[in-house]
Amino acid sequence: RMSVPSDGLLSTDVTWDEVERLLTQSLKTEAKFGANKSVTQLGQGFMSRIGLIMCDWEGAKHRERLPERIALKMTTFGASKAMAEKVGDKFSSTEKGEDEAQKKIREGWANFVIETHNTEVDVYRFLTRLDADLTVPVCYYSAPFTKENVLAGSLALEYSTNSRVIPFHETMSVDQVKQIARALGKIQAASVRGGVDKELSLTRDSWTKFWSQLPPVMFRQFMEKTKELDKSLVECVDAALLLLPEYFGSNLPMTIHKQMNCGRVLVNGDHWSANVLFDATTGDLRSIIDWQISHAGVGVEDLLRISMSGLNSIDRRSHMPDILNEMYDSMKTHLEGATEPYSRELMSDLYDLLLPHAAFFFAPILTPLFASAIDGGNSAEDKKMRKEVIVDKVRGIYEDIAIYHETNQKKGLNLKWKAS
Repeated sequence: RMSVPSDGLLSTDVTWDEVERLLTQSLKTEAKFGANKSVTQLGQGFMSRIGLIMCDWEGAKHRERLPERIALKMTTFGASKAMAEKVGDKFSSTEKGEDEAQKKIREGWANFVIETHNTEVDVYRFLTRLDADLTVPVCYYSAPFTKENVLAGSLALEYSTNSRVIPFHETMSVDQVKQIARALGKIQAASVRGGVDKELSLTRDSWTKFWSQLPPVMFRQFMEKTKELDKSLVECVDAALLLLPEYFGSNLPMTIHKQMNCGRVLVNGDHWSANVLFDATTGDLRSIIDWQISHAGVGVEDLLRISMSGLNSIDRRSHMPDILNEMYDSMKTHLEGATEPYSRELMSDLYDLLLPHAAFFFAPILTPLFASAIDGGNSAEDKKMRKEVIVDKVRGIYEDIAIYHETNQKKGLNLKWKAS
């Protein structure tokens, strides 16, 4: 049902009446939306649509401060369909088995969308309880999916004015990634103080759940399509393809804390460049968004993903020790006496050990978006520049899969993980 366009906001099942009711309850106000209220689409992801709500408050009390606008995140399977249609021609194929694979994805995706939305609801409720100044949006209200609410999951979040994301075809500066590292460290420390290990909804194995939605035949197809972006990718992708049976379906990020005897922190789980907001004028970090695949884990997981998506390959490789130290120092500073989940040295080892797993989890899945981003250039020169940036990042990621696989084997740790 969520895949069928509705007559609610932005063709979802979320209605004006529901948004007004939940928002006014949260703000403890008697004011109502005015006649000039409006919604415009800000963006769309694989699992949601984001609408900018202009509230046009009427009946507000004297000196009552109410948000003029909010970002409304509405979970809908229709967003997944729209994204698939947008990039579908980038990975179409006549290979036998593709139709069955796509059918399997459609059948399981709806439940996955519901679960991930409810996870994000839990994360914002957890973060709100921490009473810490964190680089995340204010959540005005959350509406999880329940037996009573089966269609209209939503989150009303603080709208960040004059902000932008840095798309994959651009690069972040090392300083910007260091800002992110410090913000992550502070969030991680707050989550330790807040008892993230006791949050049952955040201890679920989100990696295995995600892998279960993606049949191996389609994943391999994504990797094969990557080679079509540029001939310089053929060798490194072929090397990674040889390792695919060992890594596809890996859940090591969910179990490594037990095997390495370390603690856990709150992990965003989807921390790539599209989920970070920067000030459009100064370029400074504003907010870390999209927490629907969050879980308790080790903090390097987020740093791996943001560095792969944000930095060029040279900066990522040469500056990563400093960036890791920034995150660790920030976490250590803000623990306020709580026990550190891992040492600086162990954190560095965790980075090496998880890199191939994080790379497989990240790069192949976004292959259709890479191709779409290149084609989205305004001119031949723009397309060329986009391609150069994307190919450099992707080549570095795939090269490092093989490099770190070999490096980790030499460590002799004999780590175990489930692969399907």
